[in-house]
Amino acid sequence: MVPLSQIISRIRTRYEAESGGSNVRFSDTNLILFVNEGLETLAESTGFYERYATVPVSANRQYYDLRGFIPETIVSITSVWSVARNDWLRPINFSLLSGDWEKAVGTPEAFWARGIYWLGVYPRQSTTSSYFRVYFQGVPSRFTHTQAVLGDLPDDYVPALEDYALYEMAAADGNPKRALIHWSDYQKREKSLGDFLRRRITGARAGHLGMVGAA
Repeated sequence: MVPLSQIISRIRTRYEAESGGSNVRFSDTNLILFVNEGLETLAESTGFYERYATVPVSANRQYYDLRGFIPETIVSITSVWSVARNDWLRPINFSLLSGDWEKAVGTPEAFWARGIYWLGVYPRQSTTSSYFRVYFQGVPSRFTHTQAVLGDLPDDYVPALEDYALYEMAAADGNPKRALIHWSDYQKREKSLGDFLRRRITGARAGHLGMVGAA
């Protein structure tokens, strides 16, 4: 795990090496802001930051507001585990459900998302003696101090945050050519991380937000 202080040091070293000038006009506060913006962009585009929240089942509830259970910003819901079924719920497009599906009661077997925070399940459960484990990709908390580390991002991909910060610095310097070079470098690392994460998927997770399936 690479601490923020090391990331900042590497950014300053790379900036001075390529610009031939001092980087003192960029304070640590500036660089922390750039790194955090890169962190959020990387998380939203690749989904590397994965978490789950435990959501108690409420009797006869069709929709669950996840905001009371998930402190992070959600990018997408990836899967839902049902303790009652001891299995994954399958993702569906609820508009494909037929008949009076809203009246159906039983052990939930399928889920969908409405917007970012609302989780729908089918059928609704009549008892409260269970819970869901909702897995999601989100945006991690920002770096707040120089010794902070982010264990979820593999060390090999931390340079993506450096590239993003250097892109911002070059843009602030009014050097679009250098900014575009760093933006291209950032995008290559972003794609590489996305490819790495896709290869890591084993099939243990079922479904992604926005997937369309038959009811």
